[in-house]
Amino acid sequence: MKALLNRMMIVLLLVCTLSSCDEEDYDLNPEIVEMGNLVFPESNATIVLDVENDDRISFSWTPAKAADGGALSYRILFDEKDGDFSEPLFAATSDNGGSASSYTASAARLNVMAAQAGIAQLETGEIIWTVEVLSSYNRLRFDTQASVQLSRPEGLAIFPEYMYIYGSATESENIENAIAFKEISSELPHQNIQPGVFESITKLSPGEFHIANNNSLNAEGLSYYYINEEGKIRGGDQASSFDLEEGVYRVRMNLSQSTISFTPISNVQLYIIANQVVKANLNYIGNHTFEADDAYFEFLTPGAPEAPSWLGWEEERYRFSFTLGENQTSYIGSFHNPDMNGSLVAGLDAYNARPNGGEPAYYHNVYFLGPDAEYWQGAWKFADRFNGQAFTVRIVFDPKAEHYYHEFQLNQ
Repeated sequence: MKALLNRMMIVLLLVCTLSSCDEEDYDLNPEIVEMGNLVFPESNATIVLDVENDDRISFSWTPAKAADGGALSYRILFDEKDGDFSEPLFAATSDNGGSASSYTASAARLNVMAAQAGIAQLETGEIIWTVEVLSSYNRLRFDTQASVQLSRPEGLAIFPEYMYIYGSATESENIENAIAFKEISSELPHQNIQPGVFESITKLSPGEFHIANNNSLNAEGLSYYYINEEGKIRGGDQASSFDLEEGVYRVRMNLSQSTISFTPISNVQLYIIANQVVKANLNYIGNHTFEADDAYFEFLTPGAPEAPSWLGWEEERYRFSFTLGENQTSYIGSFHNPDMNGSLVAGLDAYNARPNGGEPAYYHNVYFLGPDAEYWQGAWKFADRFNGQAFTVRIVFDPKAEHYYHEFQLNQ
């Protein structure tokens, strides 16, 4: 009995030791106890903005500190010289997803801020910046702010709602029906699209085209542009030449850098992700639209001829592939992560059920996933009514729609 009591005492002592019976527990305390200081650029430094060469400017500061030594994150804020940062010109998380004590700004981004602050082309003016530090429940702004002088180049920084092309090389000969371009922005984590990039998916043929910032001859501020011998966009009403092969192109005008690019798009296909089998080859039919009217798919079930050997459930997830440029296979898909339980686009909620009527309005939006998309990333599910039925599928890259999207229609 005594031996048993001794063993019990030893066990109790061990339990007390492991559970910190001395009550010296470590308490998490994310309170911010030391703010950082702005380091670079030095206050009142002058930055000459070279937008066409895509210069990058680093803003840096010393790290702040939390009471428990835990990680903090940062946002940089920019404002007009007399601003108080309550409504900043621009705000962004710092580099490395907010963990770095630095932010790398493009000349294009700073040029937009300068224009918003009232600094005219070819002039120099002042903006201010500071940093906001965030812990798990604290958000504090640095005690200091710094000014920078921005020297703007010639060219646009505040952009029109749309840009347009028309002429014999395009799908429209006249300005009233000109081909629209919309300004695009980064939506997915892998994207880094700078301000002033306008895009249109359209057919081009050898010939001439004009560029304009409006499709109405009576529009106030109507301006024309052309491509010079160096490939730069310049103001003027002369025609530009397109001498590549006839085809469908992703055309991007970078108004910040005054450049234009033409990248062919071909081999657009709808395929089932599970077995990589193509179910529709989409052809371009004009007006920013690809279509196939002979699509058919029976949902995969275990043991079915097209089902992979590992399949243990009914499967219908799909996305699109296409060729970008000469031979790069890339993907068009949804906002979903590979598990379809989260969104890769900020502000959107995942929806992993079949779209039988309860899906959000943005469910069929399409996104360029790039060539390195994960195997299941960007999936959609078919609605039940398309199982074993002939259907038509379209991808519509309409610049004036709320978003690029795709749609289905039963062939009955």
